[in-house]
Amino acid sequence: MSGELSNRFQGGKAFGLLKARQERRLAEINREFLCDQKYSDEENLPEKLTAFKEKYMEFDLNNEGEIDLMSLKRMMEKLGVPKTHLEMKKMISEGGY
Repeated sequence: MSGELSNRFQGGKAFGLLKARQERRLAEINREFLCDQKYSDEENLPEKLTAFKEKYMEFDLNNEGEIDLMSLKRMMEKLGVPKTHLEMKKMISEGGY
């Protein structure tokens, strides 16, 4: 679908539509957690889910549903712990992902 968007729209318009669709999808996932009795005892769940959604959207720039190596690298830089591609790959392999 993202290729479909880029064919119809360009630049900021396509990105804005992509992010709006991503926000709706994540809001739906958050609603599922809020309605699930397994998580009813979780303190401040709505606020936590909102924070997680915002952070996820910040780094999943292409709306593929995963954080790729470049997104993870950018996240580490924003956290003040920049890593090279080789360091990132080593971190991932050591984590068992």
